[in-house]
Amino acid sequence: MKLQEKQKIHGFTVERSQYVPELHSQAYELHHDQSGARLLYIENDDDNKVFSISFRTTPSDSTGVPHICEHSTLCGSRKFPLKEPFVELVKGSLNTFLNAMTFPDKTMYPVASRNAADFKNLMDVYMDAVFFPNMLKDKQVLMQEGWHYHLDSADSDLIYRGVVYNEMKGVFSSPDSQLERHVMENLFPDTTYGVESGGDPDDIPNLTQEDFVKFHGTYYHPANSYIFLYGDMDIDQTLAFIDGEYLSKFQLQSVDSAIGRQAFPGSTVKTYPYGIASGEKTEHKTLHSLTYVIDQALDPTVALAFKVLTYVLLQSPAAPLKKALVDAGLGKDISGDFQDGILQPLWGISVNGSDPDKQDKIMPIVTDVLRRMVKDGLDKTLLTGALNRTEFTLREADFAGRPKGLIYAIRCMDTWLYDLDPLEALSYEKSLDVLRKGIDSGYFEDLIQRYILDNSYYALVSLVPEPGLTEKRDKALADKLAAYKASLTKEEIDAIVAESAALKQRQATPDTPEALESIPTLSRDDLEKKIDTVVMHKEQLGDVTLCHVPDETNGITYINAYFDLHGLTREEISYAYLLSDILGDIDTKSHTYGELASLIDLYTGGIGYSVSAYSNRVDNTDYMPVFRIKAKGLALNFDKLIDLLREISLETVFTNKERLIELVDEIKAGWDMDTFRRGHTIVMHRVLSYVSPVEAFCDAGEFSYYEFITDIAKRIKTDADDIGEKLATLMEKIFSRSALTLEMTASDSDWEGAKASASSWTKALPQGEKRTGLCDFGLSAKNEGIMTSGTVQYVAKGGNFRGHGYDYTGALMVLDTILQYGYLWTKVRVQGGAYGAFTRFYDNGDMVFCSYRDPNLRSSVEAYDGLAEYLKTFDVSDREMTKYVIGTLSRIDVPLTPSLRGEKAMTRYFTGTTDEVAQARRDQLLATTVADIKALAPLIGSVMEDNNLCVMGSEATIRQEKDLFTNLVSLPD
Repeated sequence: MKLQEKQKIHGFTVERSQYVPELHSQAYELHHDQSGARLLYIENDDDNKVFSISFRTTPSDSTGVPHICEHSTLCGSRKFPLKEPFVELVKGSLNTFLNAMTFPDKTMYPVASRNAADFKNLMDVYMDAVFFPNMLKDKQVLMQEGWHYHLDSADSDLIYRGVVYNEMKGVFSSPDSQLERHVMENLFPDTTYGVESGGDPDDIPNLTQEDFVKFHGTYYHPANSYIFLYGDMDIDQTLAFIDGEYLSKFQLQSVDSAIGRQAFPGSTVKTYPYGIASGEKTEHKTLHSLTYVIDQALDPTVALAFKVLTYVLLQSPAAPLKKALVDAGLGKDISGDFQDGILQPLWGISVNGSDPDKQDKIMPIVTDVLRRMVKDGLDKTLLTGALNRTEFTLREADFAGRPKGLIYAIRCMDTWLYDLDPLEALSYEKSLDVLRKGIDSGYFEDLIQRYILDNSYYALVSLVPEPGLTEKRDKALADKLAAYKASLTKEEIDAIVAESAALKQRQATPDTPEALESIPTLSRDDLEKKIDTVVMHKEQLGDVTLCHVPDETNGITYINAYFDLHGLTREEISYAYLLSDILGDIDTKSHTYGELASLIDLYTGGIGYSVSAYSNRVDNTDYMPVFRIKAKGLALNFDKLIDLLREISLETVFTNKERLIELVDEIKAGWDMDTFRRGHTIVMHRVLSYVSPVEAFCDAGEFSYYEFITDIAKRIKTDADDIGEKLATLMEKIFSRSALTLEMTASDSDWEGAKASASSWTKALPQGEKRTGLCDFGLSAKNEGIMTSGTVQYVAKGGNFRGHGYDYTGALMVLDTILQYGYLWTKVRVQGGAYGAFTRFYDNGDMVFCSYRDPNLRSSVEAYDGLAEYLKTFDVSDREMTKYVIGTLSRIDVPLTPSLRGEKAMTRYFTGTTDEVAQARRDQLLATTVADIKALAPLIGSVMEDNNLCVMGSEATIRQEKDLFTNLVSLPD
């Protein structure tokens, strides 16, 4: 049905109807008369339906109450009295997205599904969770998800436990998170943005059950809600459901959730310490942030302009402000960011890989460069390229497999939350028109003058490394808890022991069958039996294999060039990863790197470079290593895109030593900052590299690459010529016709033109030699503990089951779901307090278990070791087994964008996964029974008995558990 303005329908009044051409959608804004709820419905033919309910949540302290509330609402409710309905939904729904998110001033609960019945079930569970959660009366929810005092016995050390507590310890183990926290508290000392909505680990234990309940009662009312609907749905039935089941239960009331506007507190310059591992060098590990408050950036045009400016000034390889800061020797890694989605948006410059004495030199350089730009005018080519790049991204609307409606739900809150028009945040044509005209009219220069040069509302904050600080703080916390325990009576200590035991008992007790059946689910008969086939046509373009994936792409052609890396030595593999980091950001024979960056922005949707490996599906010793160039462009510019690919692959030179030094230093500084955040990825590849050649190749781009780039950074200034020569020689070895497999995803109407253009590149490539042979990495079980200044761990254990005589089966996909949202969820997350745990099972036999932001180490290893025994006695009802199958399918049947469809086709091509193989896997998955899962116990047990372990985390914790490791490893320095 079509809604009409002023129409009354199921308690709602339709206040506005407006077509949004950018989304090809009709938008309706509604108001629920009785409860005061707002609702925005974006109607179109997208079958990937999205629902979201959000609340304006404005905390006054850093106890993390919005974040803990977000976790806790999904721990049982009125209609769904389970411990964790969220987990049951993950296990048993066909969702295409299911999560909840805490922001500085709002909390969002979005879900998505392509199945109408499933979509209604998801809405039902989420709305019951936010309005009628069990957390209001069950204090064990706060204990589990937030924090609690924990004692295993009266003689044990008193500790804090809680999922959010440990999650935020992990967050603040990264120095850039600490820096952002200090920036916000200095810029917004009097408003909600000055506190940490996610929770500061030092403050989280101050949250009481009473304040927890009060927060929910204050903010979780329909009058403070923002309901978003998107896609092809029966809107009459949907509105009737939302009103009848939920909103009609509430009366309009006043909710004071106003976000105070910060009065100008004065500019700030501050310095704070952060912890690094003992013995780690402090040179070039200072971080600086110069951040301005841009008060009028709620205007979507101003916001879009600042995103363009940020790219021009600080993100593009040709960025002049970035270059000035690097040339002045202020830092190794310079970046910029525009943060909207808050009432007073921010524009900031980050300087990493620096030293403390550089702080007072930042502002003069920034001011001088920007003044000259305002006076002389910004480079119009850079502006045009940046705007083209932005426009391409907006029109493509490719969100890497995430539902479009989800991104629009988040985006519309950028204005809606602040009582402005939500559709302004979804429309962009008028803004693009203003910005195009603004290139010649001085619009961008005026923004710089008004919002930066004339703006004294800023904070310059520095973070300086201090060895041993983390250990000092850990000791202070341990002493504080010990003193608190010493102050307790025997009865009080016994009460904590009893509460700890009761919580563990609750966590270990399964939900009753009656409770589990309260979550509606589908049957196996409702599931799609056939695989989603990807059509790919293979032909020859001269002597190059050319693959075509036909799709409707809105005039965009996606191209992937895969160059075979067989025959590379161990050193050359490391240099291949380095090449992927710097290619396109360095000079060619025809253009400087700045000119090249401008051309890429002007004529393409982006060009990227990566190194990866596709394993033979039954043998991890046989794999296809590739250097991949990924690009996209409009059909009308495709000739120019191909010219750029030809130039980059054949004419790149490494004679600009200063630029090579800059790039290496930037890469090293980036690894220094980001290593702990990517800890789970590092340890998963690292532990499998002990036994798997393909994973040893992947580790060459992870922890081994960090070691490599650290060494390169030490000698780049003296050995730049030699390093450049090795890169040039490697390029000649890689980029040849004999090594190339080319894939293009394009519409049938664009295909012939794209193929003709591509041939000009392939013909220009040298023939080259067809190389064979794979690098011998000399595998051995190193069992490493990688020591950092972090306060939580990433614990990985794995190996290869084919080496023990077991084959891959589709039941392993279901086991993945069972472990991730059953056994490991309970043991590692719920009972252990880690933020998460997950598994990976690969066709080639490689498998790994890994925990994420985990306060524990040994107990997580013991949980992995106990898996085989758990599976021997595994037993669930047919209904629960069906839910696991459904949840597994929801992760596999992800809607594919054209670019993802092309990538899926090539993954199947390189791994030898035919449609027949994929269908057999799906048949096994759909038929999985309890007996099939129990039969996997020996497979798991055999790999766990190999005892391949890798952990990254707290130096103190790893040293305490040193008997688990063969090698204790420090981060490269």
